[in-house]
Amino acid sequence: MTSYKAPAGRLPKVVDLHLKPGYNQGDAVERQLARFRGELDSAIRAGVAEIVFIHGAGIGRLKDEIWRIIAEDYRSCSCQDAPFSRFGVGGATLIVIKHR
Repeated sequence: MTSYKAPAGRLPKVVDLHLKPGYNQGDAVERQLARFRGELDSAIRAGVAEIVFIHGAGIGRLKDEIWRIIAEDYRSCSCQDAPFSRFGVGGATLIVIKHR
């Protein structure tokens, strides 16, 4: 995996997928994935070059699902861990969108 460097002077869009306190934890991942897909689809339509999703480190279930969805359903995108210096270790994923 190669290290990604954002274009000079441009920061990627950042979306925090954490749920507000009080949400039913039983469907948390499904709700987060629905938001992930909606935000990614909007970014693709808007011509955004990169987007970061903050999912937290946790046990990795949400991150694993995000990476699986990118590999299976979004062939024009690639993903990698977001920069540790800004988002911590393993708590966020950077999606690079290749527009044609």
